Amino acid sequence: MNRMRQVSRAFATALFGAMLLTILGAFPENALAKAKRKAAGKQTKSKSAKAASASKSRGRTAKSSKRSNSGSKSARAGGKGQKLSRREATRQRQARARAIYLARLRAIQARDAALRNIAATNIISDNSTGEDPEIRRIAIDALAGRSGTVVVMDPSNGRLHTIVNQRMALGSPVKPCSTVKLIVGLAALHESVFDPNQDVSLSSNGYGMNLTDALARSNNPFFQVLGRRLGYERVMKYASNFGFGEMTGANYPGESPGFLPEEGEQETGHMSSHGDGFGVTAVQLAAFTAAIANGGNLYVPHGPRTPEEAVNFQPILKRKIEITPEDRLRVLSGMIGAVNFGTGKLAYDPAGQVAGKTGTCTGASDKLGLFTSFSSLDNPKLVVTVITNGSTEAGKRAADVAGRVYRAISPRFLREAPLAPAAAATTLPLAPKAAETIHNR
Repeated sequence: MNRMRQVSRAFATALFGAMLLTILGAFPENALAKAKRKAAGKQTKSKSAKAASASKSRGRTAKSSKRSNSGSKSARAGGKGQKLSRREATRQRQARARAIYLARLRAIQARDAALRNIAATNIISDNSTGEDPEIRRIAIDALAGRSGTVVVMDPSNGRLHTIVNQRMALGSPVKPCSTVKLIVGLAALHESVFDPNQDVSLSSNGYGMNLTDALARSNNPFFQVLGRRLGYERVMKYASNFGFGEMTGANYPGESPGFLPEEGEQETGHMSSHGDGFGVTAVQLAAFTAAIANGGNLYVPHGPRTPEEAVNFQPILKRKIEITPEDRLRVLSGMIGAVNFGTGKLAYDPAGQVAGKTGTCTGASDKLGLFTSFSSLDNPKLVVTVITNGSTEAGKRAADVAGRVYRAISPRFLREAPLAPAAAATTLPLAPKAAETIHNR
């Protein structure tokens, strides 16, 4: 029994061994090792996957960084582009502005050239028969190619020495600018609308000015005050009496009477400081200035046409203007001041005292420069009236033309430099006032 049991166990053991060998033969590798290898493989794959994932992540980060850098570069490039665009826009605006400026400048220069050409043509066409050839040459030289006119006459009898650019001097009325202040000043003195011994108040803070300084400095507010006190009718009354708005009667063709402002057309104050609404000729201004110089005789300007007429020249008195000796001296004081320290300094002549009044303004289409004057004071020999027009013209430039004429011809007329009359000298200010206002010279 035991023997059988032992045999049975041996057989079972052998059978189990055979089965085990059979199984191992079918699967030669150890399952555990295979499982370990499988687990190790999974770990390797996991690590590879993680590495790949990390690599992909780094790739995405790098791409993102590149995109970010690219975006930054694009933003910077865009900013630079905007800056360049703004600079380009500014440059283009400046270029357009310069082009417009140059176009306007060319138009102004063309206009000035046209005015000069017209003046030159007119001067060539002047009838200079009977005129003084030396004075005419000097006056033409003094104009120096400007568009303008020069009238030179004898204030003691109305004899015309020369009229350069006769068409303009007689037939082209212009705005008188500040030369109208001579009319208003004399009218205000004669009508006693202010005390000439006192300053005229021009502002609420008490600032004022006297007639001498107001004429010398060409102060607008001063004459606006006087004009409003006079009123339109009285300003017109004296303007007409002084020869404006009518022909002078000069023996030259093509004279215009000029014109006076219509009532209500202009504000009286501005009309009295700037000459708004007036149209005056150079010959009218010269005849009026001669009347101030000689004490009130308004002569007909006349040029001798024959040698006989030149030798036996006969003055033609048109009328006596309303001016007293005292009023004349007060106005004369301001005219002297204009040349000595005011707006007409370029007319100064060391050989004889010049008294004058400047005017600067814009006419119908061009800037105007006016200067009307006489020399000398105690025995006036010469009246010189100048009107110029062009983009750069002004009263001081017209005064410069007159000064050139005086300095060239005064030695012939003024053998000795005369002294100013004592009465006139006493009315001159010792020094100009420090305070100044806006002026229309």
